[in-house]
Amino acid sequence: MLDGVRVLACGARDAVRLCAVLLEQAGACVGFDGADATGYDVIVVSSDSGETGGIAGWKAGGTHIVCDITATGPQDSRAGTAWTDAQIQAMSGLMDTTGFTQGAPVRIGIPLTEITAALYAAAAIAAAVRVKRLGGGVQNIDVTLSGCAANALTTFLPAVFARRMAGRVGNRHPASAPWNGYRTRDGWILICTSTDEQWRKLKLAADMPPLDDARFATLAGRVRHVDELDALLESWTMTLGTEECVRVCERIGVAAGPIVGMHELAAEPNFRLRHAAVAHAIDTAGVGAQTYRQVPVFTESPLSEVHGVARPDLHASGNPAPLAGVKVIEIGQYTTAPLVGKHLAALGAEVVKIEPPDGEAARAWAPGQGGTSYFFALNNTDKQTLALDLKQEADRAHLRELLADADVLVENLRPGALAKLGFTRETLGAINPTLIYCSISGFGMASAYPSRPAFDTVIQAMSGLMDLTRSDGIPVKTGASGADILGGQAALFAILARLAGRARRASGTGAFIEISMQDVAAWCALFAAGRSPVRGEVLACLDGHVWIERETSDAERERCAGLPKARAAQQMASAVPVVRVDELLHDGNFLADVLSAARDEHGGFWPVLKPPYRLAKTPACVRGIPGAPRRVSEFSPVPPAPARVPVPEDRPA
Repeated sequence: MLDGVRVLACGARDAVRLCAVLLEQAGACVGFDGADATGYDVIVVSSDSGETGGIAGWKAGGTHIVCDITATGPQDSRAGTAWTDAQIQAMSGLMDTTGFTQGAPVRIGIPLTEITAALYAAAAIAAAVRVKRLGGGVQNIDVTLSGCAANALTTFLPAVFARRMAGRVGNRHPASAPWNGYRTRDGWILICTSTDEQWRKLKLAADMPPLDDARFATLAGRVRHVDELDALLESWTMTLGTEECVRVCERIGVAAGPIVGMHELAAEPNFRLRHAAVAHAIDTAGVGAQTYRQVPVFTESPLSEVHGVARPDLHASGNPAPLAGVKVIEIGQYTTAPLVGKHLAALGAEVVKIEPPDGEAARAWAPGQGGTSYFFALNNTDKQTLALDLKQEADRAHLRELLADADVLVENLRPGALAKLGFTRETLGAINPTLIYCSISGFGMASAYPSRPAFDTVIQAMSGLMDLTRSDGIPVKTGASGADILGGQAALFAILARLAGRARRASGTGAFIEISMQDVAAWCALFAAGRSPVRGEVLACLDGHVWIERETSDAERERCAGLPKARAAQQMASAVPVVRVDELLHDGNFLADVLSAARDEHGGFWPVLKPPYRLAKTPACVRGIPGAPRRVSEFSPVPPAPARVPVPEDRPA
């Protein structure tokens, strides 16, 4: 993968250190905090952290790939300040989305913006290494925590685009129901549904006539009447123990799981199965500052024993995109695999998204326009879409044709689902010996729960993330789909690292990359648990809240309560306003540095987000929104348009 790449990490930010650890997991040789960059290929820095060193010279030198991770972009009005993760959470809208509807905003219990910045930075570096190995030279990269935070808001921005409020929903989902934490006889269970079929199965299992009410017949109706629905469902879960309720949900194919405390993580069956040595170390010595490094965010192995001649990498001089000539097949839904596909497409790959005959379920999530949801559009930019019924041999044959000359297959189906359709690792290796096959799942291929489906909320609950994020002592999920996003980012990095390795040498061997969302989430939770506690609190104001980076007195809280949040942030040291997501559309920095517009096939405009990383010479570009999935008879793969070289007035994300 990144073997032979030497990386120097300089800077106080967690994102710099975490990025270096990720690059090391992909085979790079890493050094820390050196002033002499001689012999290094990549330098990871944080120019706003106060340790500027030789950053300016490195950026201007043109001999290193220099990745600068900062809180905000250079043209942001807040640029130059070393804002902390919690402050960025507050100023970006992330904090206001986390917590219960009637409660205060909650700081996410892991440094989410630092972690996502590290993952995006590692992915961008891998793309830049690929460009260099293909003869495109070196370039600088900018990654911002604020841009990463905004890109995590895809479940909340759709409401804002429709001019609605996007508030906290606790452990619910803003566009799907039932989806919440429910009390059982002996604890709590997270239950998540996303389709009418899953709801039908859950309703039959509960066997409660009130659930047949017409108000709950449609997804929109269930979301509209969610309070009544949740109360009825909890009256059923209260008759069962947590494990019994989990077993019922597993039997009917509905995602569910218990909340796992950090003190229980080592004993959690799947974590212990996949990371026995780490679990033993935690049992013996507890969670230390370096424990997280023992949990890999991805694993890689040969695709099969079949070998062949690799297709040569294409990097035409007329197309500066890092992934020019790369073909990707995505069989994904919701967030994880679609996140991977949209970034690979933005980097220049030709991405074909395979959808079921009726289209991905998330297409129908309100709000949207023209029959397509904003949520779907945000997660599927620049893709071609094809409807296939993979239960039919003719459609499976067409998929085999697509895979024969593809470079990458990424999917987030339930483990084993693709193999049951005839696409085992060995079969895929025979179809295309050089294929990079990335499988993303909740618990991994080798799992204690081989038949259990998983959604973001369940993974947050079962990895320690929810235990670290609490509102008045009650565990609550991150408002953003943290586990989904982190799992997708880990997959993006692993695929780009593999593509960078392939650019170095012609290889006839394919690769199987496995991403367990629980592994990635536990990696993040262990990192957070091994750090010093974050000091600070949320204070109520006349029109919202502020986050203050220190302990406060009763007098300060009372004073803050009588001030608008903007004035409180100005008058109180270490305070920043907690921004609502709807307020972002009136924020000049968000509008200039994050929000963009793309067009669909009919010429309609859609709000989209710029990638939170900027490669100076080969930028990622978001261009279009896919239409309805085409049938086989209508489908003809079209390579993406060449990535546009930014003009001077462009502002980096």
